[in-house]
Amino acid sequence: MPVIVYLSEQRIAEHARWDTEVNYAQLFRMNVGSASEFINGTFYPWNNESERSALTLLVQGETTLLMLGNLDTAHRNQLAIIGNKVGESSSAFYQITQSQRVSFSTHLRALGDKILYAYYLNNTSTSNGVGPPFWYSGPSPPVEKDLQDAYTIAANLTG
Repeated sequence: MPVIVYLSEQRIAEHARWDTEVNYAQLFRMNVGSASEFINGTFYPWNNESERSALTLLVQGETTLLMLGNLDTAHRNQLAIIGNKVGESSSAFYQITQSQRVSFSTHLRALGDKILYAYYLNNTSTSNGVGPPFWYSGPSPPVEKDLQDAYTIAANLTG
């Protein structure tokens, strides 16, 4: 009987970690998605106010990825590098044209999507009965290809 209790507690902790990882991935996607709307200039005019808002959201996105890396220790360095690229990307604000801002915002949206796909579309969300069954034994997040794609996008974020 104690073995079943131990395995159950271990599984509960793993599912809770997966849920938290998905939540951080979703928050990152919202941060960079909102930043991209400010940067794009379609809905908000590009001015000092929208620039500050975008900068704040990019820094929040960077922080969110660092928190995600604290949970996903196997990918901590990769997530930190991606987060740093996002945080540092604001320096490009002063040197890019409107067409470059559109491209930059498109890359930000793609980056947010890839991070979310890496942690969510691996069928590991356990919120409200969504996700794997309790004794799921398949691969755990993240999906390595999506995380590598996110790394590549981040490396060329403003390019």
